Amino acid sequence: MAQRAAQQEIRQLRITIGALREQMEQARYEKDRAVQAAVAKSNSEIAQLKAAVQALRDKLEDQRIANEKSAQAKVRDLSGEIAQMKGTAAALRERIEQISAQSAQRIDDLEKAHRDEIRHLHGTIAALRERLEAAPAPVRGTRASKVPAKTSSGPGPGPGRSGA
Repeated sequence: MAQRAAQQEIRQLRITIGALREQMEQARYEKDRAVQAAVAKSNSEIAQLKAAVQALRDKLEDQRIANEKSAQAKVRDLSGEIAQMKGTAAALRERIEQISAQSAQRIDDLEKAHRDEIRHLHGTIAALRERLEAAPAPVRGTRASKVPAKTSSGPGPGPGRSGA
């Protein structure tokens, strides 16, 4: 009986060992399955993060290109504006030079007219002086001495005057 009890106990222990092995294999299987699920989940998250990073890179590149195009357009607009302002400045400079040349010519013309008028007046004065010196001296008390001599009021000799 003791042997029988020992055999039963051995059989029970073998059944227990088999059950424990099965539980261990089941636990190992569950653990492997959990690890595989975690790895798959991590791989999925990594793929999503990579896609998000790539999308952000693409968006950043698109923004950089848009900014570059905008800057180029601004430079082009400003270059056109600068060219227009340079043209305006050149036109104004040319107009100033024209006005300056016209003013210088006008001043020269006025100075020449002034010199001509002075020359004419000197000639008139000289002619009147000669006439005055050539005329007999008026006698005091006569009417001729009381009348003042006429002078020229404009350029050129008048009637009865010589032009020098």
